[in-house]
This record gives sequence, structure tokens and C-alpha cells, in this order.
Amino acid sequence: MRMRGENIQTNMAAFDLDRVKAQINKALGDASVVVKFSCATVCLLYCLSFLPNVYSVLAVTPGFIIPPHFRIWTLITGGFIEYRIWNMLIDIAVLVLCGQLLEPLWGALEFLKFFLILDIGTSLITSAVCVIAYVATFDTHMWFLQFSGMTGILSGMVVAFKQIKPELELGLSSIGLRVKHVPPLVVIVYSFLCILGFLPVILLIMVLSGTIIAWVYLRFYQPRGKGVKGDLSESFSFSSFFPEAVQPPVRTISTIVFNTLIGLKVCHKPIRTYDVGAPSAITISLPGMDPADAERRRQKALKALNERLQKLEQTSSWPSLDGPEGKDSPQSPGAVEEVPEIVVDQGTSKRTEGVPNSSSVPT
Repeated sequence: MRMRGENIQTNMAAFDLDRVKAQINKALGDASVVVKFSCATVCLLYCLSFLPNVYSVLAVTPGFIIPPHFRIWTLITGGFIEYRIWNMLIDIAVLVLCGQLLEPLWGALEFLKFFLILDIGTSLITSAVCVIAYVATFDTHMWFLQFSGMTGILSGMVVAFKQIKPELELGLSSIGLRVKHVPPLVVIVYSFLCILGFLPVILLIMVLSGTIIAWVYLRFYQPRGKGVKGDLSESFSFSSFFPEAVQPPVRTISTIVFNTLIGLKVCHKPIRTYDVGAPSAITISLPGMDPADAERRRQKALKALNERLQKLEQTSSWPSLDGPEGKDSPQSPGAVEEVPEIVVDQGTSKRTEGVPNSSSVPT
């Protein structure tokens, strides 16, 4: 009986392993060229890291990025090289998942660009923080500190998930955990682990760098078609990364900082697109217009249109549709042609014959 139980457990373990292998092969088989190339690069650099001096040449060293060493290639290779096998496996799993969720929405080229922006940006910001710390403390450890891995890249990918599916539940319905809660939760977890000494502080810097870079790019610079860049929705604002209790002061501070950057010509005013009416109506793109001002203009335009329609109804002479014998009588030459009823809704305005459709919104 004991031998039989051991055989059953062995067969079940082999079956689970085969099923996992089949799922991995299917996921990699369905992945795009960008995802396959990234996964292959991570595996290759992990194997090469066991060779002498390879890791030190490919990992990021803040003091060696600037002249005279000028190892700028490490800004790219640093994100792909790992020195622990579980980190490599996590990187591959997240890359495949991101390829399945983000790449169909963005396209392979945009996904690759976002990946490289996170990779290079995280390396640059983290290196800059180390250099500043060295200048402030003269600690040579910060100058020659080596770091690598996709910690910042994965943090940025989590921000992208928050953008596309913020209300998706993560299977923990009892506590109400959603995708929009994951980015701040990752920062909090890394902060506690670094404070307690379980993780090096450099990982927290990488997490913060990847999170900020991803939000700035997706918020203001990512092309979204028709000349529109970025996601200006309220659900993706900077204050949405904080608890609701502190969102109002964070929103005020972030607005002041953004307006200051616009005044310094560091940022440009975003272009907001307003759809006035149905598909037959006009879409107007005005740079930097406040939503409240746009709503006021739209209501004013609808009010002006209603007044014109009321005047037409009052001044028109309506002929009798029924003759003396109950039959339709021909329309007299001086009669005004019937104007169909026009309904003006909050978001739509229909144009009928005899009523001109204005192509501009009155100010």
C-alpha cells in the first residue's frame, strides 16, 4: 500500500509537471517576436553571468556610466541580466503575461518602445540617485554599486495594467483588491522590506523609478491616435495612486507642479478632445481647455439652437392638413414647408432641412 501511494504521488507530480510544460510551451508559442526575443535575451545573459567578469561588464555601475569609462550599453543590458534563477523565471512569466495583455492593444512596436523606455529610464534615474548620494556622503559604495534586473520594468508594467483594467478584481474579492491598488501596494511592500533589511534600498529606488516613468509616459506622451497623446482620465491621475483620504491635497500639489512645469516649458498643455453631439456632429480639439469651460460652451450652444428653433415655430404658418371633406388638400403656394420635430438632447443635436447647422461653437 505504501509503494502504491508513492507511485500515485509520483505520477501526479509528473502529470502536473507535464501540464506546466505544455502551458509554458503554448504561451511562448503564441508570444510575439518581441516577447520571444526578450525572454531569450534574459536566459542568455543569465547563463553568461556565470562567466568571469561578464556580470560586472553588463550590469549597471553608476560611476562607470559617465566618462572616462562611459559604459552606456549597460543602460540596456542591465535590465536583462539576472544573477538568481527565480528572478529570471519571474521576468519571463511577466514578459509573457504583458505580451498577452498589452501587445494586442498597443502593437509590437509600441510595446517594445515602452519596454525600452522603462529599461533605460530606470537605469538612468537609479544611477543619478546613486551619484547624488555619493556627492552628498562621499560613500564610495554608492559610486561602485552594481545593480541589474527587471524590477523597475515590472513595476512600470503594473502601472500599464492599472491603466487598461483598473477595476479588474484579482481573485481576492473578500478584501476587494483590484488592479488599480497593485502599484501603490508594490511600493508599500518594497518600502517595508527595505526598512526591515530584507531587501537592498536600491530595489526600492528601481521600483519608484519604473512606476514614475511609466505613469509620465502613459499619462502625457503615449500616442493614442488622431493626434492625441496620453491618458488624461481622472482614473489615471497621479492622485489615484494614493488612498482616497489623501487624494485632494495630492491633487492640489500635483496640479501646481504640472502648471509650474508648463510655465518653464518643460511640459506642454495637453490637447483635450470634446465630442459635441452624435457622430454627425463636430469634434473640436482645443489645447488646454478646462472641462468645466467646455461644458459651459456646449450648454450655451445648445441653448442658442433651442432659441432659434422656437422662433421658427412661432413665425411659421401651418396649413390645414385636412380638407373640408376630410381629404388632404393641396398645399397652398404661400404655405411654409413643414419642419419635422427636432429633439435636442444633452449630447446630440439633429439637423433637419431648413435649419442650418452651425460649424462653430459660440463663445
